Amino acid sequence: MNAQGILNMKEKLLIFLAQNGAYTKRLRMSTSTIAQHLNTSQQSVSRILIQLEQNGYIEKIVIGKSTLMRLTNKGIDELRNLYAILKSIFEKPMEIILEGRVFSGLGEGFYYISLPQYFEQIKEKLGFTPYPGTLNVQLLSKDSIDNRMLLEKIADIPINGFSNGQRTYGKAKCIRALFNGEQEAAIIFVERTHYGKDVVEVISPVYLRGKYGLKDGDKVYLKVVQKSPTQDNNILTAEAR
Repeated sequence: MNAQGILNMKEKLLIFLAQNGAYTKRLRMSTSTIAQHLNTSQQSVSRILIQLEQNGYIEKIVIGKSTLMRLTNKGIDELRNLYAILKSIFEKPMEIILEGRVFSGLGEGFYYISLPQYFEQIKEKLGFTPYPGTLNVQLLSKDSIDNRMLLEKIADIPINGFSNGQRTYGKAKCIRALFNGEQEAAIIFVERTHYGKDVVEVISPVYLRGKYGLKDGDKVYLKVVQKSPTQDNNILTAEAR
């Protein structure tokens, strides 16, 4: 079995049999019932059951309109192989790539990051004192924009909104980052922003433009590594190039 064979009808049928206990006992079920659950024809189920039996994946006995079926050791091993493939897919780190160019904003990043209510939250939750401002990156492709929207969903550090009695300030979310493969930073997704989905904003304990000599139009490459739930927290690396 290889990755291309994942979830073909034979494997769906093996999974269905296992889900209904056919790996510990003989399962009594009609082919029409199986077909209904798998959203296919009775003829297809009958044909595939014959193939699975001929290949040694199941044992079956037909009694009237019902069929008694049980997975063989070979059939169980086939499911274990399928599980190993799926496990390797979903447990390896997922890399999310964004490409964009640096551009100058309206200076709003400086204003908002400097507000004590935001400043102290960022300092506490991200573990660094933020430089008062953000680095704005205009994304270059649809893939990058789609990936940015995915990042916004998985950003895991909430920044609470607040009110000062005169105005209400919105909430935001952050995800930890490395900039240029070395500099601690974070991407911040602001609830209320005039930027579109083609822009990301980066915060850092240092002035990134100064440290890396960045100017408007410089291309940057953002690599996000989304680890599985069994691994460490998210890592985002952003490399200027």
